[in-house]
Amino acid sequence: MKAQFTFHPERCVGCGACVMACVDQNQIDVDERKPYRLLKKNEYVEGEQIDIVYFTHGCMHCKDHPCANACRKGCFSFDRSTGTVILDSENCVGCHACERACPFDAIQFTRDRKAAKCNGCIQNLKRDRLPLCVMACPMQAITIDEKNDVLEAGRKSLQKELSEYHRRKGEA
Repeated sequence: MKAQFTFHPERCVGCGACVMACVDQNQIDVDERKPYRLLKKNEYVEGEQIDIVYFTHGCMHCKDHPCANACRKGCFSFDRSTGTVILDSENCVGCHACERACPFDAIQFTRDRKAAKCNGCIQNLKRDRLPLCVMACPMQAITIDEKNDVLEAGRKSLQKELSEYHRRKGEA
């Protein structure tokens, strides 16, 4: 199965089940680092009406994998059978080039200054099973399709949401 994660914001209710599945699957100590799948909340105020929009994102496993192209130590690889971008942080020097190259804020660093990111639950994909964040979502707001290309419209939509989130975060 080749991974193409798709987020459907109109379905997301902000429950965080995808985040908790990620934490559990990857045994992430939330005191040390963020989960690989993040949930964000945007509030849009127009007059007296407030619209709340949630969105969740993680590594989109881009076909052009800019994180891998930016890494001068060769810590990233692309698994062609699943379409996932894999990180082996053993040789990571903590330069943050991959983090700066990622358009989705999907790479983070541990306390020991090593890069960390979602691997798409590659062990599940290789057995034709869904990633846990996809399985955990009760609203099917995260789906995965058997396609290798990340839809350009989806990429632009997520980048717009992230830009808006960061802009509003800066205003607070």
